[in-house]
Amino acid sequence: MIAIATEQDEKSRIRGEMSRKRNAMTDVEAESKSAAIMKNLVKLAEYKKAKAVMFYAVKGNEVKTRELIEAALKEGKIVLLPITNIEKKEIEAAVIEDYDRDLKKGTFGIMEPRQKKSCAAKIDVVIVPGVAFDIDGHRLGYGHGFYDKLLHRLDRTVKIGLAYDFQIINKLPKESHDHPLDIIVTESRVIRR
Repeated sequence: MIAIATEQDEKSRIRGEMSRKRNAMTDVEAESKSAAIMKNLVKLAEYKKAKAVMFYAVKGNEVKTRELIEAALKEGKIVLLPITNIEKKEIEAAVIEDYDRDLKKGTFGIMEPRQKKSCAAKIDVVIVPGVAFDIDGHRLGYGHGFYDKLLHRLDRTVKIGLAYDFQIINKLPKESHDHPLDIIVTESRVIRR
């Protein structure tokens, strides 16, 4: 029981530290770093060949995704974003065709698709947010477990985390339900598991 409390305390400490660092960034700094991350992501073979990509809409100073989403739509990729189902405590993927027209403010104040348009195609790549990541591909989210459930369901999908360099640490506390990512992209490097 003590080990579990210590692990939860460590996760809370890391969440607090990373949130402070992220919130301390200026909009210009977040935009600049996000642009560099985007350039690194779109060079990946896994991303280039993906026909259907699930993104996330940003919360606060997370790595920006709007330009990525709009570029993917122009390229003809199938673009999906999450809808949070609070009752089931899970994320459902819904197709969008236009960022401005198809999104509304949803759960936790995050933009979500207005309608549940399901995707007949397999999701090739899922782009995942996080508070912190480690070099083994583990991520620390906000503590709700929504993305962990999603990642387990998307077993054969390439899982890519987007992070600022300062969000990468050597080792995160992990639990049995945590699902590691395949790739983490920062402004200066690509980490593969």
